[in-house]
Amino acid sequence: MFKVVVAATLALGLTACASTQAVVARTDIINRPPLNDVARAELGDTIVEKGKITTYDGLQLQNEITWGDGFVLKKFTISPGKLRARQRDTTYTYFYSDKMTSYDALLGTSPYPAGGLCTKNADPTYIRAFIVTGACQWKGKEAPQVVPTRVTDVDAPNFRQELIYNGRSGETVKFLYREFSGDYARPPFSQDVQYDLKDGNMIGFKGARIEIVEASNTRLSYRVLSSFPDPAN
Repeated sequence: MFKVVVAATLALGLTACASTQAVVARTDIINRPPLNDVARAELGDTIVEKGKITTYDGLQLQNEITWGDGFVLKKFTISPGKLRARQRDTTYTYFYSDKMTSYDALLGTSPYPAGGLCTKNADPTYIRAFIVTGACQWKGKEAPQVVPTRVTDVDAPNFRQELIYNGRSGETVKFLYREFSGDYARPPFSQDVQYDLKDGNMIGFKGARIEIVEASNTRLSYRVLSSFPDPAN
C-alpha cells in the first residue's frame, strides 16, 4: 500500500514539476541613513550601514512539524529553522528545508533534502508540507508556526559594512565597526574605534565622514556627510 501511495505522489509531483519555475533572488543595496540629515541613535544602534546583499523569500519555522508514523507511511520531520523558497508554480511556492528527515522502521532515519513547506500564492496563510514539488497537501500533527523572512544567498558576493555606537566616556566617543563578506554564517570582522571630541566633532573611518551633533553615554545625534564607498560588483 505504501508503495502505491508513494508512486502516486511521485507521479503527481513529476507532472506538476513541468510547470514550476525557480524562484529568483533579490539583490538589495543597503545605504543608511540618508546623507546630510540629522539622525539619532541609541547605544548599540547601527549609525552607518552600506552594502549589497542577495536574498530569497523565506519562512522562519518556529516549531517542529511531523507527519506519518514510520510504519505504514514514512515519518517525515521538519525541524525549526529557515526554509528558502526555491520553486514556484501558478498556485504554490515551495520552501525547502535543510533540516528535514525521513524515517521508517526498516531503514531508520536519514536526511531528506527534497521537501519542506509550501504556501498558496493567493493566500500565504495556507501552509502545507510537501515531499515532492507539485504535491502541496500534507498536514503535520502540529500547525506550522512561521514568520516570513529573507534567506541570504551565501554563494552570492554579499558584502556589508556597519558602524555601531558604543557610547561616550568623557570626551571620547566609541564605535564598533563590523564587516560581513561572503558567507553570512561566518563571524564578521570587527574593530573597536574611538575618537576624542577635543579634536573636533568630525570623525572619519574607511571613507565615511560623520559630524557628531550631540553625544551622551546612551544617545547620539549625528549627520552622515559621506558613507562607505560603494561595494564592488
